[in-house]
Amino acid sequence: MSQEKSDALQIRGDRVVLGDWSGDLGELIAKNIELRTLLRDGRKADARALVQAQVAEEQAVLVAMDENPEEVLSLTAMDERFKPGYRPAVVEKVPAEVLAEMVAPAGVKLVRFNSELLAAMPAETFARTVEDTLDPVYYHGNRTQVSWEWLEAVAALDDHNKRAELLFRVDQSMIEDALLDKTDSIDMHAEVWAGTQTVSAFRLLSESGQAVMLPPIKDQEIAETIHSLHEAAPELLSKVVRNAWERAGSLGQ
Repeated sequence: MSQEKSDALQIRGDRVVLGDWSGDLGELIAKNIELRTLLRDGRKADARALVQAQVAEEQAVLVAMDENPEEVLSLTAMDERFKPGYRPAVVEKVPAEVLAEMVAPAGVKLVRFNSELLAAMPAETFARTVEDTLDPVYYHGNRTQVSWEWLEAVAALDDHNKRAELLFRVDQSMIEDALLDKTDSIDMHAEVWAGTQTVSAFRLLSESGQAVMLPPIKDQEIAETIHSLHEAAPELLSKVVRNAWERAGSLGQ
């Protein structure tokens, strides 16, 4: 795990512990009830004031224990005009499973990923969240699916610098895992132009070690995701595409 157990959200008797911070469970429940009442009554200013008056750790706990975590998290950096915002110092302390659910909210059809939350997420927190969501997934097919969904979320970001920051923070093997069942759509045998001659895409990527182009990708949706990531980190994506293709071959895919 990238995060020490002592930094995880825990309940010890009548205390809630998050890292070096701890709070009274009863008081936190009372604050949550008060906060939920304010939000139901449409009193955003009071709800924002209540949340922002707490230290970052307590704000993260209030987010985690609420029935609508995203709504509470959006109060942490809400401005005076009531424009929602996510405070990075709070985001980094929210439990991974809660963050994962907010990044890809269930039942939301129009927007698949919460890109604003991902943009506010420190790279270390992103890596910790990805690792924690993959940790209990043992079957490689399921790991591939979960890893691919994380890459899709990163690819949806408008800021290519943020895309690169997040990609370089996660373990490279995770990116390769995400591509394992996508290699049939990646034509590594395609002939590409290399200066004065044409060679296979795989040969160019393997022999030069510096080529950053991508081979043709047949599936349009897969291509869009990979090209978006490649735009942000061309050398990394070219390398993991090659490695994933080799790994998939050894697995018989």
